[in-house]
Amino acid sequence: MDDAAGGRRGTRAIVSADLKRFLRAHWGVWPAGTAPDLGGSSNLNLLVTDDRSLQVARVYRPFVTGQRVAALQAARHHLASHGVPCAEPIPSLGVRGWETFEGRAVEVEPYVAAPAAMNTLARVRTGLAVLGRIHALLQTFPSGPAAAAPRFANYIAATGLVEAVAAGTRRIRAWQPSPAEAQLADLADDLANTLAGHEHDRPVPLGRQLVHGDFWDSNVRLRHNQVALVTDFDFLGERPRTDDLALTLYFTSVDITDITSDPAQLAELVGAYEAGLGTGLSQHERAAIPLAMARQPLWSISVWVALLDSQATARRHLAATAPELAWAQQLTRRIAQVQDALTSRP
Repeated sequence: MDDAAGGRRGTRAIVSADLKRFLRAHWGVWPAGTAPDLGGSSNLNLLVTDDRSLQVARVYRPFVTGQRVAALQAARHHLASHGVPCAEPIPSLGVRGWETFEGRAVEVEPYVAAPAAMNTLARVRTGLAVLGRIHALLQTFPSGPAAAAPRFANYIAATGLVEAVAAGTRRIRAWQPSPAEAQLADLADDLANTLAGHEHDRPVPLGRQLVHGDFWDSNVRLRHNQVALVTDFDFLGERPRTDDLALTLYFTSVDITDITSDPAQLAELVGAYEAGLGTGLSQHERAAIPLAMARQPLWSISVWVALLDSQATARRHLAATAPELAWAQQLTRRIAQVQDALTSRP
């Protein structure tokens, strides 16, 4: 139901007898317990064991190439070697970092017991220091084509924003939308045009680098109030680091508390990120943060509403995005105030 782009994304893998045999043959592991599926919207993440330890087998969707998995593993290894808690792959019995099962890349890594997701304000503050550290470490890390541009991601760039959103809103209007759906399409187009206008006034483009891509909630696990695991690098790619920071701040606002209504609190969280980064963001970067936060819900329109193969699934996704689009519209009305709070630091 969540395949996309004419079947190019592929569906999430399922546990099968053939997969169990594959894992046993290549890693000497098998599913652990009665409910081994650990969840995850993109990949099958399967709790497995070799009777000595618990591990996680990750089965990717078909569009993710082996070269892409190798690039993700290289980035994780780089971060782990500098103290960021990332699980590194366990080589297969063939001594490779990944193997292929029915056209899907598969990797296995240690299971890390870290029960708390980054879903409170205090945990976000702790996590943002780690995100800053990740960005500092990835700033000069070499990025080839396999790492730079994921085919599907929760991301929309500032460049080409209006056209990208229009791909989704055209589809909405073509499926004979309800009045509420038509209103959401208009809202998305208006939001894109407003943000594009703000971007046009910016003096210089922001620099780009490799970033995590989805630094939120269950992808950042804590133990004893410390980050114990950063996982799910599926959306790793090149973009401004402030766009990656903005994703975390956006989800904080819509899922925990609206930090844009308290600019001092927003500035404090940006400060926690800068502490991990080891340097301050430029004034230009700080001014870009609220614009990038307001842009976040538009990837729902430009990526998922536009590309999901099932119209019913696309319509459900659109309906779920309605509150976030309304939030972003409200933020655009006080962009200047939030920018001033972020750029007027001593």
